[in-house]
Amino acid sequence: MKKSNPIRMCISCRKRELQKKLIRLRQDGNKIDYHKGFGRSFYLCKECLLEDKHLLKKIVGRLKLNKEKAEEFFKELKSNVKD
Repeated sequence: MKKSNPIRMCISCRKRELQKKLIRLRQDGNKIDYHKGFGRSFYLCKECLLEDKHLLKKIVGRLKLNKEKAEEFFKELKSNVKD
């Protein structure tokens, strides 16, 4: 029997993709971190991460995060995605 591939949705553009193609993140207290396999998480597509200028503002507002820590994390995440 063929195994199905899980489909997930980007929280920014709401586009559905294979789980492997999306970046899985989670909220850890007052910061955003890579998902480590437990707890709730959310997904971002690489296009939204690199092109959406308002993404940081949306996520910080919705998750009620520390803006400075979130900016640092997104800069690091963007530099890792481009490679």
